[in-house]
Amino acid sequence: MTATPMIGKPVADAIVAKVVADVAYLKETYDVVPQLRVIQVGTDASSEVYLQNKIKSFSKIGIQVRPHTFESSVSAAEIEDLVSALSEDRSVHGIMIGLPLPAHIENATGAARGKFDIFDRIHQFKDVDGVSRHSTAELYRGQLERLTFLPSTALAVSRMLKFYGVETTGKRVVVVGRNDITGKPIHHMLGGRMGNATVSWCHRFTPKETHDDLTRAADIVITCVGSARYQLKADVLRSGSTVIDVGTRVDKNGNLIGDVHFDDVKHVAAFLTPVPRGVGPVTVACLMENVVRATRFCVGEDVRGYQL
Repeated sequence: MTATPMIGKPVADAIVAKVVADVAYLKETYDVVPQLRVIQVGTDASSEVYLQNKIKSFSKIGIQVRPHTFESSVSAAEIEDLVSALSEDRSVHGIMIGLPLPAHIENATGAARGKFDIFDRIHQFKDVDGVSRHSTAELYRGQLERLTFLPSTALAVSRMLKFYGVETTGKRVVVVGRNDITGKPIHHMLGGRMGNATVSWCHRFTPKETHDDLTRAADIVITCVGSARYQLKADVLRSGSTVIDVGTRVDKNGNLIGDVHFDDVKHVAAFLTPVPRGVGPVTVACLMENVVRATRFCVGEDVRGYQL
C-alpha cells in the first residue's frame, strides 16, 4: 500500500476562486477593500513563515494585511488595548492573534491577564480565527447554519476530508494536540454535529501507551503538535487509516516540517497529507474566506452559516 497524498492546492484553489469573486463584489458594491490586522508577539519561526505567506498571498487577490508586532516582554493589557482599538476601527475588518503567545500570557493563571482576555476583546464580527467567547460558544453548540466564524485550520481539515471522500460519521478519530485554533476546534467539529465521529483527544499529559493504543485503533488521526519532541510513525497506526498533519514547525535548516514521518507512514495509511503542500494552503484559503466574511458583516450583511 502507498497512501494517496492529500494535496491542498485543488481544495485551496476552489476556495480562493470564490474569495476573488467576493473581493470584487465588495469593491464594486461598497467600495471596500478587505483589511486584516495580525498581532504578532515575539519571534516564533513557524508563525513568522505563516505571516509572510499570508501577506504575499492575500495581496495578490486584493486583501490588505497589516501586522502589528510586539516584543516578547509585552503585557497582555497592552495587547488588549490594541485589540479593543482595532475592534472599534471601522476600516479594520478582521483581527487575528499570532500564536503561540509568550509564556507569561499563554499560561497566565488566576487574576493575571492572559490570552483568553485578549481573545475576548475581538469584536464578534471581526474574529476571523474563531477564538473569542462568542465564536467558541457557537462552535460548542454546533449549529452550522448559525455560525459566525469557524477557525481556519479546523475548517481546512473538514474541507480536505470532504474533497478526498474521507467519511467521518461513525468513525474513530484521534486528535493529538489541543491548541486553541487547531486541536480544540477540530475535536469539537468532528466529534460534534458537524462530523458525527467518535473522537479521542491526546495531549502532553496522555501516557504514551494510551496514545499508541488509541492511534492504532483510529480510522483518522489528526496531529496538531508542532514540536520536535513528537513524531508520528507507522508502528502506531492502523493499516488503511487517514493521517492529517497540521503541526508544522521550522527545523534548524529553515525547512517546514510536520508531526508525521511521511516516508514511513505512507506505506501504512490510505490517505496522508504532506508538509508542506497539505493542510497549509487550505488553511490560508479558509482564512481568506473568513476575512471576506468579516468584511461582509462589517458592511451590514448577515452571512451566518457555513457550507462544509
